[in-house]
Amino acid sequence: MSEATSQLVLPLSVPLLLGATVEIAFVAYVLTSLPEPSRPTATLRKVIRGIPATVAGGLRLSGHDILIRRVLLSAGASGSALVTIELLTPGRAAALTGASEAGAVLFATLACAGFICSGVGSHLAPLVARRAGSGERAVLVSLSTSAGGLLLLGATAASTGVGSMLLGATGYGLVYLGLGAAGPSENDLLHRRVSSSARATALSVQSLALQLVGALTGLIIGVLPPGRLRWLLGGAALLAGALVWIRHGGIAPQTPAATSQPHAVSSAPSAVGSDPTRSNAGQ
Repeated sequence: MSEATSQLVLPLSVPLLLGATVEIAFVAYVLTSLPEPSRPTATLRKVIRGIPATVAGGLRLSGHDILIRRVLLSAGASGSALVTIELLTPGRAAALTGASEAGAVLFATLACAGFICSGVGSHLAPLVARRAGSGERAVLVSLSTSAGGLLLLGATAASTGVGSMLLGATGYGLVYLGLGAAGPSENDLLHRRVSSSARATALSVQSLALQLVGALTGLIIGVLPPGRLRWLLGGAALLAGALVWIRHGGIAPQTPAATSQPHAVSSAPSAVGSDPTRSNAGQ
């Protein structure tokens, strides 16, 4: 292909070109199959001035509802875990292979495996919710699984044996498998809890919580010494995010406004793209 294109397209360019083709097809599908209703024209000034009100509205939602607060806290914990694994895995892969080039290939393979595990987790989310008995318990089980995987990565950070490598790879897969399984349950709970008029605000604040805590985690990792402690930081944050779903009391009943157009059942969340790096799907 390089010769046919006079070196304009290299072998490494092929995956990116295929990805761009898929994205173009996806955008074309959205534009043609998912028409939006007419909305008032929004200016840049109005959008910027509305940001503080949007954030404040989302914080008010979490302040008045323990379930929404749990969703936001677990989103922040997921952000911490994702930043931890994405910052530290490339260096660990290079150290294991002994060369940055080989490490990059290994990291690319792991990243691909992570997306597959995330997709499998999303597919299994309804089953996990049914087995766990509720959406809240499903999030607890899923995030605990993910936290266990990250702690396993931390426990094997200083080892280079074959067994440690296999345990580390297993932990890596568990992180994304658990996050993938937790995402649909969290979004289903949020969808049922928040009225349609406030749902976009809640999703925006959820995304903001993930990114802010992730950024803070990255800063903290930068000042920690190399070794297990960096990994354990993300694992501990994710475990804390899982533990907030342990019910010490009943969750307040749903408001009628939040129950319009519900999904099938509470214990069987709708599948949502759980890319942990996760993109957030608006309702």
